[in-house]
Amino acid sequence: MKAKISEMKTLLEGILAKHGLSKKDAEIIAEDYLLGEKEGKKSHGLMAFPPMIEKIGTLKRGKIIVEKEGPSYALINGNENFGQLVGEKARKIAVKKAKKNGVAIIGAHNMLTFLRPGAQAEKIQEEGLIGIVVNNGGLEAIAPTGSIDAVLATNPVGFGIPTDETPIIADFATSKRAWGEVRVAKAEKRNLPENTFMDADGNFTTKPEKAESVAPFGDYKGYAIALLVEILTGSLVNMQMGIKRKDGHHQNLRGAIFIVIDPKKFTGLDKFKKANSALARQIKNSRKAKNVDEILVPGERAMKRKKKTERLGYFDIDDELYEKIRNLK
Repeated sequence: MKAKISEMKTLLEGILAKHGLSKKDAEIIAEDYLLGEKEGKKSHGLMAFPPMIEKIGTLKRGKIIVEKEGPSYALINGNENFGQLVGEKARKIAVKKAKKNGVAIIGAHNMLTFLRPGAQAEKIQEEGLIGIVVNNGGLEAIAPTGSIDAVLATNPVGFGIPTDETPIIADFATSKRAWGEVRVAKAEKRNLPENTFMDADGNFTTKPEKAESVAPFGDYKGYAIALLVEILTGSLVNMQMGIKRKDGHHQNLRGAIFIVIDPKKFTGLDKFKKANSALARQIKNSRKAKNVDEILVPGERAMKRKKKTERLGYFDIDDELYEKIRNLK
């Protein structure tokens, strides 16, 4: 069905209000889920909203507090609150510190997830800053290179870089495909991509119901990055790493790191933006491989989808998912 963006926004915010969220906080959280739909990232859009609402009753959702702080760093305790709200606080602190001191690193722990680190990084670059954001991907899913066991989370990476034109925005899991692909494949009753997900015996499978682990992207290179993110968002910020499925309540909680750099401390901002735009144009104007219609800069496809969806004023949503959200309590 075709769902109006304005109506879905009202619906999501209304559901969140029933759970005690203020109007402002509900808007911040709803925006994250709607953005996934606008950008065509179904696995990180409204499909993820019902599971999040189902977790609310199991969390204490205390006040978000800054536990430690220095000129260029801070550690935030989310106290089992929404990742979007923790991200909002972390970004504001990071931006302020980076503009004053050149760089800032903010750690966060004990929070529900925000959907995409790239969306967090995009907001940072809007301030004329470089934003690099990573978060723990949740339950173990990646089988390290040479293993068939899920040990590491999918541990996504996001970064945002300002230019004179369309900003460079990257958002990607360190697995060959995000685990959300399994949820989407189940919902759409279709197969998974080949040579990506493994069953319990370590054989590649295209059946979503048999998926037990996923390969890292780029073989050992993706595995190494996944391991780095696991540590940055785990032991560095006092969060559990590795296998979490037996940990009950705490398996829903995540850690994250926000790194912010002020280009003005290194070069002129206008010069920086112009150079980035020039590089992006070189990439887009480079010779195309066979059967390629357009060479894209990271974030460009999602930006185009977002603009088109906002222009239309609606997006397509599965009838069953719509009813599930409408009936949430």
